[in-house]
Amino acid sequence: MSAVRDRALVRTAVEAIWNRGDLDVADGLFSADYVNHGGLIPDLVRGPEAIKLSVALYRRAFPDLHLAIERLETEGETVVLEWIARGAPPWAPLAEQGETLSGVTRLRVATGQIAESWMSWDTAVLQRLGIDAPDGASGDPTTPPRGSGGRRGPAAGRGRDEETSCRPAHGRSY
Repeated sequence: MSAVRDRALVRTAVEAIWNRGDLDVADGLFSADYVNHGGLIPDLVRGPEAIKLSVALYRRAFPDLHLAIERLETEGETVVLEWIARGAPPWAPLAEQGETLSGVTRLRVATGQIAESWMSWDTAVLQRLGIDAPDGASGDPTTPPRGSGGRRGPAAGRGRDEETSCRPAHGRSY
């Protein structure tokens, strides 16, 4: 698949699934064995159902969630997506309603579908919202996740990143 088609695939995933909540689109965009390293539910659920569950949970917690694509480029079979998420959870204090969360997602595309992804988050924002950052997340969304040996993309997610979770620091679920 060409670099242009790979970027279009990722753009469609952001716009249709994350921003519009059209979860069924995931069936055609994500491979049956897709895995998300360093996200909300890595390795617990695979395939399109993993992304459907993640998006459903995020959209439940952040009803007005919107991801803006800041940068989208291709590095070999990996698409690099820099994004900014807007949309505060209903329980956030009014002072935090304008808060944004930035991150970088690296997605490996194989045979026309997204096969794997690796996340890096702005952990300072998560902490201000009272959410424990995933173990593989860095304070700087451009820094490789811990346990990656400084690598990004398909080789980066081997190690602790596969065991991460994102949960409220105070133990409550939303």
